[in-house]
Amino acid sequence: MRTIRVIIVDDEPIARDILKVYAAKLPQLELAGTCKNAVETIELLKSETADLLLLDINMPGMSGMELIKQLKNPPLIILTTAYSQYAVESYELNAVDYLLKPFSFTRFEKAVAKAAELLERKKEDDTIFVKCDGKLVKIALNELELIEAVKDYVKLWAGDKSLMVLSTMKNMEEQLSGYPQIVRVHKSYMLNVQHVRQLSGNTIHTASHVVPIGNTYKEMVTEVFNKYRLI
Repeated sequence: MRTIRVIIVDDEPIARDILKVYAAKLPQLELAGTCKNAVETIELLKSETADLLLLDINMPGMSGMELIKQLKNPPLIILTTAYSQYAVESYELNAVDYLLKPFSFTRFEKAVAKAAELLERKKEDDTIFVKCDGKLVKIALNELELIEAVKDYVKLWAGDKSLMVLSTMKNMEEQLSGYPQIVRVHKSYMLNVQHVRQLSGNTIHTASHVVPIGNTYKEMVTEVFNKYRLI
């Protein structure tokens, strides 16, 4: 069962408490934090990863709707509100579901199940194509472990495959810019943080490689690894 990291956002303490109780009943949910307004949420997302926001609409300052528009790569959203007039706008913003307060645990569970299905579908869709030996080869990003610069090529390790691709690290960075788990750690290396097993001094150990951390990348690597709770 895939773990879904969730952040609860609501300015009402009682509403946050109810959502925490509901979330605790579903073993696939892992609480990444609770926030009482949009500003707190934006700050929390700088240091925490989240798959799902349980987001109130009517909050002081920035509303839930405004928050969604502010986020560059928002997690999936389940909107929670005491007002029904936002339903149409919520679907325009691609919210997974719209829960009208007060809602039951059964209704909450149904909404989370929809989010879980979408996340599983997204996981299957997270692939890239690279040209190798005159053929386009499909790579699942969850299997992509490491990219290494080798003269005029880059070498990719993914699952049981290793591929030589006529490309540059800069091109690979651009192609993978929408996937924050793939990070540049050295002028010659990019890796998937999900495959990191150990950090030792200025080196990173994946399942099958030991990779140096370049001096110019140390600060960024620390920030990303803190976000994924690797250090």
